[in-house]
Amino acid sequence: LGLFKKRPNRHRDALRFIYEMEVIIRGAGGKVCVRTDKPDLWDIMDGRDHFAEPNHLNPAIFDCDTILLAGFKDLEEVHSWWASDEVFELMKNRDVVMEKMSLHTIDGLVSSFEGTKKRATLGDKLLLLEIVQMDSFKPMQRYVDSYKSKAIKAPKDIGTMCNLLFAEGISGVLINEFPVQVACASCWRTRSDLLSWYEAPGYQKELLPLRFSSARCLTVVLPMWEEKKETFDATRRRGSVAAGMKLRSLNF
Repeated sequence: LGLFKKRPNRHRDALRFIYEMEVIIRGAGGKVCVRTDKPDLWDIMDGRDHFAEPNHLNPAIFDCDTILLAGFKDLEEVHSWWASDEVFELMKNRDVVMEKMSLHTIDGLVSSFEGTKKRATLGDKLLLLEIVQMDSFKPMQRYVDSYKSKAIKAPKDIGTMCNLLFAEGISGVLINEFPVQVACASCWRTRSDLLSWYEAPGYQKELLPLRFSSARCLTVVLPMWEEKKETFDATRRRGSVAAGMKLRSLNF
């Protein structure tokens, strides 16, 4: 799970940084499940003050503007990717383009998948993500255990399946500039299905009070697929073609 906050004056360079990270992840055998760079498309369900600070005395702890969810087969692949020369070279520019970022590993409940437009069109379209900083460990352990139990019972309790990707404490920290300690993520075909989970009595009367009393959390709905104008490779190719056409049109 990657959270990023780009430097405003280096926005395009920061996007290139994240794009290159995606390329390196795929080259190391990983899959990019979700990447979203447009907070205006996100729907904050609760914890808005942790996303946008209400005042300078209460700074937001999860004020990211890009979220990246990627999966590897196992921790060995994760560490092999992280220790690669490609990541080492990429990370040299991190402080130049990013105000802050975090990379955490979480044990998943399903096999990783590559997020594509076709997959989002035909299947799950929304991701419900909870990122949590704990105030107390034991209540949050009960929270994730109950979360997983309710997800299993969802077809019976709310009439729709909860495609739970993970609900667990962080298993590893690669970069820790956002205080993520627990995370839960589930996929949904429709907003109506998602709301049937979030607004269900079991969530509102059992899970939510437990989380509010024991942690600080941002709960956000993200698109499973977000249109990108173009990749940087495409930009370079298009620029080269345009330059060639311009040269050919000149009369010497």
